[in-house]
Amino acid sequence: MSQVSDVNVTGTPKKVHVETWGCQMNAADSERMLALLAQQNYQLTPIVEEADLVLLNTCHIREKARHKVLSRLGVLRDLKEQRPGMTIAVAGCVAQAEGRRLLKAAPQIDVLLGPGKIEDLPRLLSEHADTGKSALATGFARHHDDHAAEPTDVDAEAVAPPTLSGKHEVSRYVNIQQGCNNYCTFCVVPFTRGREVSRTIAEVVAESKALLATGARELTLLGQNVNSYGSDNGEPPRFAELLRAVAALPELDRLRFTTSNPHDLTREVADLFATEPKLGRYLHLPVQSGSDPILHRMQRKVTVAEYLERVTWLRSAVPDIAISTDLIVGFPGETEEDFAATMALVEKVGFSFTFSFKYSPRNNTPAARYLDQIPESVKDERLTRLHTLQDSITTKQNLAEINEVRPVLFLYHSQKMPGYYYGRTEHYRLVRVAAERNLVGEILPVKITSANKTALLGDLV
Repeated sequence: MSQVSDVNVTGTPKKVHVETWGCQMNAADSERMLALLAQQNYQLTPIVEEADLVLLNTCHIREKARHKVLSRLGVLRDLKEQRPGMTIAVAGCVAQAEGRRLLKAAPQIDVLLGPGKIEDLPRLLSEHADTGKSALATGFARHHDDHAAEPTDVDAEAVAPPTLSGKHEVSRYVNIQQGCNNYCTFCVVPFTRGREVSRTIAEVVAESKALLATGARELTLLGQNVNSYGSDNGEPPRFAELLRAVAALPELDRLRFTTSNPHDLTREVADLFATEPKLGRYLHLPVQSGSDPILHRMQRKVTVAEYLERVTWLRSAVPDIAISTDLIVGFPGETEEDFAATMALVEKVGFSFTFSFKYSPRNNTPAARYLDQIPESVKDERLTRLHTLQDSITTKQNLAEINEVRPVLFLYHSQKMPGYYYGRTEHYRLVRVAAERNLVGEILPVKITSANKTALLGDLV
């Protein structure tokens, strides 16, 4: 990992305003950029009007992502005219996908960088300051050359310097890889984040140690397909090995990971849930559809039977494990029978919750060129039916928690309801508790007293 050589630690601090859109990986990328900016004497501000640097970390997962970015850049252009010294930087997947086209459409952009070029942010800011011209860096990370002989000790401060936000969140993200090799026909990720490149185990452990030292008690390992971690160097996946290494850190209480392609989920990883208590009783396992013909057309590399086999592995390890998933309705060619198969899978598995979306075409993906697109009215109707079914399942599961005593890791204090604290159970269910003292960062037993489809309510035991 490249390091920043010229660290500005003198003079009046500059202010940066960050807006992060999209997935958890973008959230982790923003934290990394904030860490680099901290070394350049920047301070975080929530007020965009007072910022010296405005950083937009963008997401390309939605059809109108580019329009959303251009709309926001229009507002920032007007603000920049009032504050000529303001610098505008655009990062993330839209920056990677659009590149110079975005610079041409929005010349108010001073710095543009893709997710594979985060380490170049200080250099690009310096280049823009020196030349007055827009600075750009896109492209993808290269494969590590040190897989065969990983360093046994990595400087945690070098890997994960403290962020300028001064945050001490209880739950933090750690990116373990970039990119994806699967090329699902609906997905732009291989085109915006490149092919899979895994960080070394030593790097991941060092960053984890650094985050735990700032007060984190729960870590979530992030990747587009965490189950293939380490396989980009031609060897078998090493994800189970990585999980054991991070779980061994004594300061860590809970360890989660996402996203898991069921095609690559191994029995070894599933069995870890039985032997490693820090993994808890929850896994997000995206399936996208309950129809084999649609899964084949999506190029998901898994059948419904194979997906159910993975569910069986997980429930053999932890019988009451909570499983969530992603679902796309209205994929091109989806018949009523295909959709009925998805509804049947939802009922059979009994997902704790789902992230369900209408299919929307993404530029440069094969599915966008399929001729048998589904009308929006049909997508809307199917999504409503799916939401109704899942809401009933989630509500039933949450109501079954009443009178149970669950260990809850408290994550934050409610801003809208002073005196109330929110946390999550080992099953990842959200719990709200009233308390007269600060509970954030503690794991405490809570008796569940009531529930709805959104959250559980309880009392400290």
